[in-house]
Amino acid sequence: MTNRIKKAILLLLIFTAAWGKTFAQFRMDELLENPWVDSVFQSLTPDQRIAQLVWVNTAANNDIAAQLKVTELIKKYNLGGVIFFTGDPEEQVELTNVYQASAQTPLFVAMDAEWGVGMRMPGVIPFPYNMMMGASYSPELIKETTREMARQMKRLGVHVNLGPVVDINTEPQNPIIGMRSFGESPAQVAACGLAYMQGLQENNIIAVAKHFPGHGDTQSDSHFTLPVVPYSTERLDSVELYPFKKLVEQGIAGVMSAHLNVPQLDEQEGIPSSLSPKIINGILRDKWNFNGLIITDAMNMAGASTYGEPGEIEALALKAGNDVIEFPKDVEQTIAGIKNAVENGLLSQEEIDLKCRRVLAAKYWAGLNKLSRVSSFNLMQDLNNPQAELVKRKMIEASLTLLENQNQLIPVQGLDTLKVACLSVGRTSPTPFQNILSKYTKTDNFFLPEQFTAAELEEVKTKLKDYNLVVTGLHLYESKRRHSMQVGNMQKVRPQRSYGLTHETENLLNYLANEKKSIAVFFSSPYALAEVKNFTPPAGLIMAYQNDSLVQELAAQLIFGGIGASGKLPVSLGNYYKIGDGINIENAVRLKYTIPEEVGMNGQRLNHRIDSIVSEAIQKKATPGCSVLAAKDGKIIFRKTYGFHTYHQRTPVSEDDLYDLASVTKISGALAAVLKLTDEGKINLDNKFSHDWPDWKKSLFHSSDKEDLGWREILAHQAGLIPYLNYWTETVKDNKLEDRWYSVQETNDYQLEVAPGLFLKNKFKKRIYKDIRKSKLNPPGKYVYSGLSFLIIPQITENLSGQTYAEFLDNNFYHSLGAYNITYNPLDKFPLDRIVPTEYDVHYRKRQIQGTVHDEAAAVFGGFSGNAGLFANANDLAKLMEMYLQMGTYGGNQYLSRKTMEEFTRVQFPENNNRRGLGFDKPLLNNKEVTPEQSYPCPGASPDSFGHSGFTGTFVWADPTYNLIYIFLSNRVYPTRETNMLGKLNVRSQVLQTFYDEMRK
Repeated sequence: MTNRIKKAILLLLIFTAAWGKTFAQFRMDELLENPWVDSVFQSLTPDQRIAQLVWVNTAANNDIAAQLKVTELIKKYNLGGVIFFTGDPEEQVELTNVYQASAQTPLFVAMDAEWGVGMRMPGVIPFPYNMMMGASYSPELIKETTREMARQMKRLGVHVNLGPVVDINTEPQNPIIGMRSFGESPAQVAACGLAYMQGLQENNIIAVAKHFPGHGDTQSDSHFTLPVVPYSTERLDSVELYPFKKLVEQGIAGVMSAHLNVPQLDEQEGIPSSLSPKIINGILRDKWNFNGLIITDAMNMAGASTYGEPGEIEALALKAGNDVIEFPKDVEQTIAGIKNAVENGLLSQEEIDLKCRRVLAAKYWAGLNKLSRVSSFNLMQDLNNPQAELVKRKMIEASLTLLENQNQLIPVQGLDTLKVACLSVGRTSPTPFQNILSKYTKTDNFFLPEQFTAAELEEVKTKLKDYNLVVTGLHLYESKRRHSMQVGNMQKVRPQRSYGLTHETENLLNYLANEKKSIAVFFSSPYALAEVKNFTPPAGLIMAYQNDSLVQELAAQLIFGGIGASGKLPVSLGNYYKIGDGINIENAVRLKYTIPEEVGMNGQRLNHRIDSIVSEAIQKKATPGCSVLAAKDGKIIFRKTYGFHTYHQRTPVSEDDLYDLASVTKISGALAAVLKLTDEGKINLDNKFSHDWPDWKKSLFHSSDKEDLGWREILAHQAGLIPYLNYWTETVKDNKLEDRWYSVQETNDYQLEVAPGLFLKNKFKKRIYKDIRKSKLNPPGKYVYSGLSFLIIPQITENLSGQTYAEFLDNNFYHSLGAYNITYNPLDKFPLDRIVPTEYDVHYRKRQIQGTVHDEAAAVFGGFSGNAGLFANANDLAKLMEMYLQMGTYGGNQYLSRKTMEEFTRVQFPENNNRRGLGFDKPLLNNKEVTPEQSYPCPGASPDSFGHSGFTGTFVWADPTYNLIYIFLSNRVYPTRETNMLGKLNVRSQVLQTFYDEMRK
């Protein structure tokens, strides 16, 4: 017995004990005596008492004639209930109200919604399949999930869920159960089924355990035939019947009888279990003393319908012990057949009356004595509220199962050493899996269609030759013959082999395992893996169980360490893996992508407030568009883009777009270099700047008044340096660029590209350094923001490191962070349409600036400067800021020491009323004392927080107190810098304050 099975038994015992203490179980004996039950019963005619035992099928679709027919049947017979299958939520609510208004006695409204109403309703969030929930080994999470299912059902006016499925799936070739089962361990299935039941019944939704006496070990489907379960009574007691018995003991309200032939329980040849008195009455009523509702599986299924005619088999079902006839082939023949059975003595009126009372008692328990009209107002928002998504996320995260992790490949490390290919099998366009993978590092996508050929495989293998990590998503089948278990997508196909597996798929897996460092993820039934012949595992292997888009996203996050791993197999997979297998990864090491509710924020309110602030800014032309991102506790909980690249509104802003960071470059480029060099002991903050920049040392023929300026004073902006110099004006004469300084072609002497096709002479850099050295120096000790030193830091970096400035940043930070979208001169790497334009430069370059740096001082350095020049998207900039927030750590790597980060992010000279850290901006020293309008960056920022702003409309901030990072990227200087409406409206600070407000609510 594995530890996981032992744990399942323990959990079952715990939940069993807790259930009895915390919830009044469904007690039919007490409910039968209720005055409402008796009053309604007495109002019914004998024929109506029969009709109360019948549930008719219906669907909220476009079949108006069928819906009218159901309405007529309800009016004519006073039917007991309706069961909805596929349909639209709003139409279902409308139909529910029509049906209830047509009924003399309130109708049971039921749904076969095993993984929530989204199973039946496109547009409503579906929860994970039972098999995936079973992989969590967490009854607590299952209960939380079904609690949310119950909320959705109540919102729709539904009272009964035909679930949980507690079949023990011990047959990999089972064509109908499979993913609908919690697994193959009776104790585990019982524990999961009990938790499922609790989540429903604690919220007054009737739970129905199915498919009694157990459909898990069959190779045929009772929809189309009568499956045989040939096992001994000992085996049946210990496996198939075990979870049903446990749920009956704990007060489940309903049990569904299946159409199975079980010779050891009833020797009568060919009798379906649903029609067997020995099985239904004999076990459920007599042996187990079950007093809840017994409901047939759909009576139109071949497993029952081939046993007799409509009306005849329904009467037999009632005689066997069932209380409710579900989905009969013909309602009128059914009622007539039952009535005839009473008249002929097969059924007594007393039996009918008791069953009717049971139905009415269950209706009372479910609240039908206080029936009210179901409102359609805000219906979709209520069904798809953030809590539903949060619960689903938590369940998926707990269930993803890591089966192989050779050499601790996952979470993937060494991003700067990898060339990553993302291959999707069974898809021909980018998947959610691939999209999230690309958030973590640079990736290239490849595709193989379903049933791909040997030639197609060879073509892909050729393309993958130069990649040293291949991540493959296998989008195989979720059941033996179906791509998807989701209703509406359940087209049955006839693959050559079960689960869509092919010989070529096996060849691909063999290639990945033996010729590539690879990670494979099965977005399918786990049994697909068991079907692989001679399976050799790849270095990394994840069982993801289903093809849901959120499952894909979270599986991608697992690979790169956005989440950990804790799922365990709920079933055995041939000789390859056994039940309970799964490797744990305790902690996340990189940013996680999730929703605000995961960190306790209200996403709807947060979105509304930020949307309002940004919409006003765009309307008032403070900026054409922007990108906003926030992460709390290492989780990105807000990432949204607004507006367009320009006011022409032709190109919407996307998450991948690169913005000119302007002075945010100071802390994301130059300061990053200084931090690293300080950590390495190559820069001493208490040394003079001239120690590392000898040009500032004075000598006989080399004047300088800056020799004694210290690193610390310069980085805190109180050394006396003036703010800015316009170097480019020295290259202009009579309002024209001087030919001696510029070339339209790049040559050895002209390599400083200030704009596409315009190159400045290399020697001009020396003039800049001289201008800085000779610039005015004010008395030190007073905070005056200056960018002059940041123009020099790149050259100091090169001198001390022996690498170019850009290489130093790439090698020490950006590439290992997976931040390939932080770069200088983005036109060298990215298409123009991914780069957001800034100003139309009417003074210097006489053109629209797009893809080259806006700042003129950075431009004359060819775009490589410490004061400006970096471009980035919000996603990759967040990685750098998160590393800063974590005091130098990210992705399992230590980039900078905590000591260095703490020193740079603390206020250096508060005695001078100087708020700055070293390079980093900080809140006002008296931020809590001033008005909100006077505060900086906003009232909520803690004294420990730090960040920087940029002239183009950018802003980044990190707050260790609240574990928050915030990024705002915009191009407010388009088409001109002359107005600063973004600053006047205080947009960046308002948005930041919104996050603080929401954290405190």
